[in-house]
Amino acid sequence: MKVNKSRFCPSPTGLLHLGNLRTALFSHLAAKRDDGSFLLRIEDTDRERSRKEFSDAISQDLKWIGLDWDEGPGVDNQELYFQSQRIDIYETFYQQLIEADLIYPCFTTEEELKIIRRNQIASGQPPRYTGVWAQASAEDVQSQFEKGNKPVYRFRIPKKSNIEFVDVVKGEQSFATDDLDDFIVKKQDNTPTFMFANAIDDSLMKVDLVLRGDDHLSNTPRQIALLEALNLPLPKFAHVSLFTGSDGAPLSKRNGSLSIEDLRSEGYLPIAVCNYLSRVGHSINTNKLMSLKELSKSFDTNNISSSPSKFDKNQLLFWQKKAVESLSSDETYIWLQDSLEALPSDINKDKFLSLVKENINFPVEVKTYIENLFLLPLNQNEQVKPILLDAGRQFFKASCNEVSQGIQDWEKTVKNIALATEKKGKELFMPIRAAITGQTNGPELDRVVELIGIDRVQSRLKEASEL
Repeated sequence: MKVNKSRFCPSPTGLLHLGNLRTALFSHLAAKRDDGSFLLRIEDTDRERSRKEFSDAISQDLKWIGLDWDEGPGVDNQELYFQSQRIDIYETFYQQLIEADLIYPCFTTEEELKIIRRNQIASGQPPRYTGVWAQASAEDVQSQFEKGNKPVYRFRIPKKSNIEFVDVVKGEQSFATDDLDDFIVKKQDNTPTFMFANAIDDSLMKVDLVLRGDDHLSNTPRQIALLEALNLPLPKFAHVSLFTGSDGAPLSKRNGSLSIEDLRSEGYLPIAVCNYLSRVGHSINTNKLMSLKELSKSFDTNNISSSPSKFDKNQLLFWQKKAVESLSSDETYIWLQDSLEALPSDINKDKFLSLVKENINFPVEVKTYIENLFLLPLNQNEQVKPILLDAGRQFFKASCNEVSQGIQDWEKTVKNIALATEKKGKELFMPIRAAITGQTNGPELDRVVELIGIDRVQSRLKEASEL
């Protein structure tokens, strides 16, 4: 299907996590595939839980990942895209529904609802509103108002019919209206429910693809009934299966998931996250790292899986590695510049970054290289100290003696150390690497030696010989 406009409409009650971001990404890619527009709308009608800092953080996260919106806060009239500023619009539709007797005041309290649901469950019935106020007399309603009681307003679901639609992901869907209760459209504080405002705004804003999690699937027939009652256009719906933690439970830090803020602070590259998420529950037949534009051209709603997907940190790291490898010299410097503060001033930054780039995934690893290579005394390096002690002082004295004669060819120098110490293989190479770099793995040693110079090599070997 051709998508003219998709949307992402988070509630600013917390930080985005990977599941939210995947929904936003899929919506963005679906629209951009067809050169359509992507809309951001902030659904902040929950007065108690909505926070400006969360809406600001959501915008920041989307911009960081590269999901710029064509319509929304900061692009158009800002008030149009915050539901808390659209109450007058909703009131117009409430009046239409009241005049058509399609919504009614309900004074059933939360405590009464709990008792009703408890009794229904005990008798093997599905828990739902019984419609006790659906046929209340005008006198009964007026009596409640005179007592100062505040109602919610419920929409009258049509009876003895079916609501059918074709879900872009899940195919044909059919819901018997007798299985759906009259749902709340207006809360006691006169703010709209998600069910109402979400549907109204999607239609008014001419969204033609509503892509969201399949936990909203049962909401769709209710919203369809509402829009049809108001003679408003219907979008297409695509319900994406859940994105869970590695243990199958909802995403959380406990099962490996990170907030977008966490990903950014750890040094994940936005394009790595996009390439990973675009393949979670959606198939792309290539492992090539792609730009957002390329990802959009490869995105196909027909390739969205109907099965749940689990967070796989190894796959995320796979794409992080590819993204790091793709960085230019300038991009690498920008990404890592805050990690270079302790690099000695006489060390060429470009050469250092070129040296370590293929061995790192995150900025913190650069700090580790600098610390081990230049700052941490060998006698305090618990990783390599046992290796150095095992090799022995004589080994490093002999090594230092060979290096003192100059390094024209590192491979030849190592052969000379081998002859002088009668060591070979791991017993030769590992202690040399451990002494010079302070690590047991990393870049090719000849490149390290070239970078830090003969004086530092000698100093490190002499330090090892004094342990």
